[in-house]
Amino acid sequence: MRGCILSVAISAAIAVTGVCRAAEKLYVKSREVALRSAADRALAAVWQEQKLMPVFEASDNLLVRRLYLDLAGRLPSVAEAKSFVYSPDKDKYEKLVDKLLGSPDFVAVFGMRFGDMLRIKSEFPINLWPNAVYVYQRRVENFIESNEPYHKFVRSLLLAQGSNFRVAEANFYRAHADRSPLGIAKNCALTLCGIRLDKFPEKEQKLWANIFEEIGFKSTREWKEEIVFLKRCPEREIILPDGKVVKVPAGKEARRILADFLTGDPKGKKMLADALVNRTWYWFFGSGIVPAGDDLAGAKAVNPKLLDVLSKEVVSSNFDFRKLCRTIVCSAAYRSASFQGKDTARKATFFAAYPIRRLEAEILDDIITDLSTVPSSYASVIPEPFTFIPGSMRTIQIADGSISSSFLILFGRPSRDAGTLAERNNTINAKQRLFLFNSGALYRRVCRILRRRAYQRLSFAGKVDVLYWMFYSRSPNAAERAVIEKRYNALPSKQRWAMQNDVAWILVNSAEFLHRH
Repeated sequence: MRGCILSVAISAAIAVTGVCRAAEKLYVKSREVALRSAADRALAAVWQEQKLMPVFEASDNLLVRRLYLDLAGRLPSVAEAKSFVYSPDKDKYEKLVDKLLGSPDFVAVFGMRFGDMLRIKSEFPINLWPNAVYVYQRRVENFIESNEPYHKFVRSLLLAQGSNFRVAEANFYRAHADRSPLGIAKNCALTLCGIRLDKFPEKEQKLWANIFEEIGFKSTREWKEEIVFLKRCPEREIILPDGKVVKVPAGKEARRILADFLTGDPKGKKMLADALVNRTWYWFFGSGIVPAGDDLAGAKAVNPKLLDVLSKEVVSSNFDFRKLCRTIVCSAAYRSASFQGKDTARKATFFAAYPIRRLEAEILDDIITDLSTVPSSYASVIPEPFTFIPGSMRTIQIADGSISSSFLILFGRPSRDAGTLAERNNTINAKQRLFLFNSGALYRRVCRILRRRAYQRLSFAGKVDVLYWMFYSRSPNAAERAVIEKRYNALPSKQRWAMQNDVAWILVNSAEFLHRH
């Protein structure tokens, strides 16, 4: 029976996919995207230079789905999507952005992203241990929730010392697989400045390492607790991110000189802002303005003026991270359609077409849980006493990178060992497709979607409409309805009850559901 249902689902999926290719007009407005800000003008200058104009805006159905995925880590509910799409308010986009930026969901989804960056993980090779993981994650979430200026947050990390169980920021120095001065230097340069020290001459690497010669670690009688303390070091030379060599007198903190440079010196603040802007842009587009996202010296910026404009805005706003996110999602690049005609691929390179990319593992897991109301289960490689996960907790809220599941591993959740953006793998592969097509557990979860009391009395057509809004934030178009209804009417009446589950199964396996677009 299972094989029969799957066969029906696959055959119908092929038909519906063909229809969707002919329906790209669903996703694009007839008007060009508006240019409202200095960032937009920097984008448009390159678009004109590359002869990529005109750039069309995405439909409201796409924009509401896109905003909820990026700023809340979830799909909009049917009511939320319809409220936005059918609202006549000309300022509805900006109002929704502000609502989501102020929501607990925003804190959760960016807590996950900063957790990747800061390598928040209890087990090997980071070995923070659970007590430290949770205090560190709460500190990160407080930074996001309170909208603490990013440079002040960075300063608190750089100058931290004390118990890693009691002083959250002390884990900034603990969360390294290699806790030698050079190992700490490499991760700090990567995390804060987007600098890959491995590419620098050995002499410069040594001068970076000299900054962190003063960092020491000692254990206590508390189980797995460690104290981060300062050692007295002799006179030495260090190098700042701009290449300036500085002599540090004996007994003076070298890391304080680095902190003063990054958070007080105009050059340092610009470098810190560049790294934050490029990484944040990567989180929203899957590619940085300097493509790698966390390797500013690895390649030229696609749009140097755009990076400069956004960095200056970050500095002038006192490193307001929430404002940076608002600027990006209100930009012409973010509001552009994914389909821009024959030049779509080239336009995407210059952010004139929104890049299509698969959902992150944690977000996809949460969406399936939200739709089916069946929670996921997780496990830790090494059982610890503080790893209980409440059933109501979202996957994106799991602080510990060591707590995972076969689903998260399969769909590319990062290991949090290196803290690089490349650790996360958002590409679709054959194993993932086989899982989505053949997992009995996933199919049973999908079958629960329409068992909710609110949907049980709907007609078949009404249930299909609800499913499309759930998965795609839009109604099925006429061609899609025709394909589904033809298949439904061709079935014997005793088998029609299973067709609604088949439609849900098709949508789970569709590219339109699995991707941002």
